[in-house]
Amino acid sequence: MPKKKNKPFALLLLLLTLLFLFLFPHWFRKWTQSNPKEIYIDDNSDWTGVITVWDIPYVRTGKGSHLSWLNTYIRSFEKKYPGVFIDVRTITFDRLAMYLHCETELDIMPDIISLGIYEQPLPDSLLTDLSPYFSLDELDDIRSLALQRVKQGEKMIGVPWMMGNYGLYISHDALLNEEVPIIFESIDYETLDFIIRNSTYDKKVGSKTVCNFGFCTYFDMHTRPLLSMVYLEDGKIGNDTPFSLLKDWQASEKPVLPPGMMNMTYSEALSLFAIEKRIGVFLGDTRTLYDLRKLKESGKGIDFHVSVLPKYEPVSGQYMDNIAAYALLEKKKEMKERKNYQFFF
Repeated sequence: MPKKKNKPFALLLLLLTLLFLFLFPHWFRKWTQSNPKEIYIDDNSDWTGVITVWDIPYVRTGKGSHLSWLNTYIRSFEKKYPGVFIDVRTITFDRLAMYLHCETELDIMPDIISLGIYEQPLPDSLLTDLSPYFSLDELDDIRSLALQRVKQGEKMIGVPWMMGNYGLYISHDALLNEEVPIIFESIDYETLDFIIRNSTYDKKVGSKTVCNFGFCTYFDMHTRPLLSMVYLEDGKIGNDTPFSLLKDWQASEKPVLPPGMMNMTYSEALSLFAIEKRIGVFLGDTRTLYDLRKLKESGKGIDFHVSVLPKYEPVSGQYMDNIAAYALLEKKKEMKERKNYQFFF
């Protein structure tokens, strides 16, 4: 059987998949305790040139730029394959929309691009099906949530390479008068409801009355943390404990949620929690942890605990939108190819 011709873009995406696997403790232990796997390339293949990547920051993780982390692996890739260069450029979603609206020539578009989350501006006809480049064993090694992110029927339209999470950031002030001990490693919705309702109150500051709210989060077009509480892993809203609690909080006579929360930006919600100190529990992403630590180091901010979202039966998983992925664009012009790549993972 003749060997399939593989593209350098697919090689880079495969490498990104390997990086993705290293992000999780379970796989980290498994893979770091084994011998390094090698990727072999046919020495007769002499393609050189530039692979362009447009990175759109849909997902926020870590304390710094994810591109700084990615660049270390790009340098290693370029060293391994002399003459092949990776050019990464960060662009905004709005700029991409402008290019597509103006029917930009495909020659201007990159080779690899970030996949959208809730809105996918790229036509399906521009996305390469990457499933032929992956074995079933390799796909099994990708977390199911991440794989769902890039599956479109039988097609695999991208490679997940970075994943964040959502957590509950609980102000110490919300716990001052509690008599019930809190075990944050195994918090449940009953305890969460208790904390939130206890931290919903009004207080006098001079001649003004200041409202403190039990719970707050934020929304924008690329991240919607609240969905991780009320949606199930199959993408359907569950009529269960967290959804019932949210309805109760919305209908509460004493406002548990701040007005306009559904339209709050991340910076507005974080300020209400960490600067104004008027929120008991904040639902935020991975980056929130580093932002709160930075505020604390600067003499601002608050003391807080971090807890994962409670789990409940019979749900086996939670909805997650905090997954970054890259797609390979089809080009009208002749694609850059190198012959006889062979991968051994």
